[in-house]
Amino acid sequence: MGMPMNKSVVGKEYPHVSYEITKEMIVKYAEVVEDPSPYFSDAGAEILYAPHTMVGAYTLLLVPYIVTDKELDLDITKPIVHVHQMYAWKRSARAGDVLTIRGRIAEIYSKNGSEYITFEGDIIDQEGRHVVVAQSTLKVG
Repeated sequence: MGMPMNKSVVGKEYPHVSYEITKEMIVKYAEVVEDPSPYFSDAGAEILYAPHTMVGAYTLLLVPYIVTDKELDLDITKPIVHVHQMYAWKRSARAGDVLTIRGRIAEIYSKNGSEYITFEGDIIDQEGRHVVVAQSTLKVG
């Protein structure tokens, strides 16, 4: 058994990641997941909303920062499984939004011989308004 993760990094923040939501991205995503809703698939609509799962998927942009964080001491030779996901939505994202993810480590704990790390992504729009707070937990080992 390797060294446990470094719990002193709880609260550590990672570099912010920004991306723009475009109509083309929304329409393509709706096509791929076969969602015919006009809220997502009508490129001619005045306002086109991004499916929540599309916005949530971008929280995975935080994972490379976490798994390569030497200070964390995450043993990537052990199996790593995504075990939990939670969202607290404030509003739907729309085409034209530039979203920024502010990521941080929320919790590290041990249970039944495995370690768990929970990270949060606070997603805001170009005006600083909250869109969603996403929380993910990974089981290590």
